Amino acid sequence: MSGRDRPCAFDYRFAHDAATDPTRNLAALIRCASVTPAEGGALSALEEMLKPLGFAVERPVFSESGTPDIENLYARRSGNGPHLMFAGHTDVVPAGDETAWT
Repeated sequence: MSGRDRPCAFDYRFAHDAATDPTRNLAALIRCASVTPAEGGALSALEEMLKPLGFAVERPVFSESGTPDIENLYARRSGNGPHLMFAGHTDVVPAGDETAWT
């Protein structure tokens, strides 16, 4: 089974550990085969990590003629402290020959 065929293996029972176990959550995201344009479950994993921490999550779809629709995610959490904005992406380019990876 290639990485593309492998489902994202995030264990939603442990979503509450997002604040205390970033290593587990990073490993869950790495397991998601999020090769452009398919997000491979990475956005669902992020959503399940963020919601228990009080984030409101939105998942808009960006569309442009001649290109595949791309689902996105943004999350907001209200508070009285300083503001922080983090921007990133979960998609990657194909890994190439997966048999060459150890």
